[in-house]
Amino acid sequence: MLAASYEAKTHGVRTAMGGREARNLCPDAIVVPPRMSAYSEASKALFRVFEDATPVVEGLSIDEAFLDVRGMKRLAGLPTEIAVRLRRDVRERVGLPISIGVARTKFLAKVASGVAKPDGLLVVPPERELTFLHRLPVERLWGVGAITADKLHDRGISTVGEVACLDEDVLVTALGRALGRQLHALAHNRDARPVRVGRRRGSVGAQCALGRSRKSREEVDAVVIAASRTASAGRSCSGCASTTSRVRPGRTRCRCRRRTHT
Repeated sequence: MLAASYEAKTHGVRTAMGGREARNLCPDAIVVPPRMSAYSEASKALFRVFEDATPVVEGLSIDEAFLDVRGMKRLAGLPTEIAVRLRRDVRERVGLPISIGVARTKFLAKVASGVAKPDGLLVVPPERELTFLHRLPVERLWGVGAITADKLHDRGISTVGEVACLDEDVLVTALGRALGRQLHALAHNRDARPVRVGRRRGSVGAQCALGRSRKSREEVDAVVIAASRTASAGRSCSGCASTTSRVRPGRTRCRCRRRTHT
């Protein structure tokens, strides 16, 4: 599953889930094939609207971005006014609804956007940042997946506010240095990362192993044969000293079949 509607999500369907599992959870789901060209064009149109709103745009994915609107009050109005206008412009020019979170940090803006879904706008004023953040479940913190959430729940911690009450050393001991320090900072809404202009977006990519120029059949055969030889010319088997041969991508096996290498 590349994406799921909010109706499907209420049945437990999630992105990257297998199709059979998704159908078992939601038997009435309507499954349609992806149209990547349409999504790419919509993404380009969406980012054109973003860049018309502010020159400081950092793409986060095919349909997500951070926009820095600091210093634009005299030119474009308050952040809330810019957000309202942005939602209207995206609806009119692209034909899509979007959710927007407005806050002082990238982390809190992303959280607010998630809480505002679907098709909403949530503004978190500076004086209410921690009040808003601390009542949310720990799963809202970046870096908290199912395993980390279980570790926190085992310690009786279920909200961001309860994480904020812990000393950083306690979180480091329980979760490791990097994650412990990260969660301690985010629970206090400490996120100094700036919006970086020109950062390449994820989620859309392209590869061309044979180059972009037109190739003859002989040239294609030569490239494929060379790649095959490179893949199969591997290590020697410690059992019989024969050269390993390729079994499938990522795994090789010696000719005597006594040992498998990863």
